[in-house]
Amino acid sequence: MLLLLLLRHDYINHIQVLHGFLHLGEVDQATKYVDSLSKDIQAIESIKLNLDHPGLAILLQTKKLTCQNQQIDIQITVDDNPFDNIKTIDLINILSNIIDNAIEATMELPEEQRNITVSCKADELYYTFSITNAGRKLPDINQIFKQGYSTKKVEKGRVRGQGLFIVKETINKYNGTITLDTINEKETIAIVKIPTK
Repeated sequence: MLLLLLLRHDYINHIQVLHGFLHLGEVDQATKYVDSLSKDIQAIESIKLNLDHPGLAILLQTKKLTCQNQQIDIQITVDDNPFDNIKTIDLINILSNIIDNAIEATMELPEEQRNITVSCKADELYYTFSITNAGRKLPDINQIFKQGYSTKKVEKGRVRGQGLFIVKETINKYNGTITLDTINEKETIAIVKIPTK
């Protein structure tokens, strides 16, 4: 939905470009432009997720599109639940940071090995969010949630090591837990559990 809104937001710009092509007699260019817009809309519609939580739906649609663009196979399963005992801003903060880390780690692999699985489940006691990605073993799980610690390369002008620290602080507000583990030296799994009451 958000992606569709972005296209609609640019509606006037698209109409102006089409008008310009037609005014100049560039019918072929106008046709190509319309075809391109149509493909963008079809791509967005193909990843539409019908969830009870609009913010979660938008986040997962956006991440799915990112994965498609990066040739990452992503599988998403979400329980039929509104996940309404956690603020939307906190839920997005938690999941976006973890999924972004998964995408970044997966991008280091050849295309045929890139895969991510996202699961959002709910029962009477907990919301359980698990994100599994292919990638190298985490070097030091005991350090990973400390502010300023990063497994990524240092880049000039870019602050690293804040994401998982913020995620952990957010989860703590809900008396929840997060665990990170490496499976078979080739996969990393993050599991977030937040009490529903």
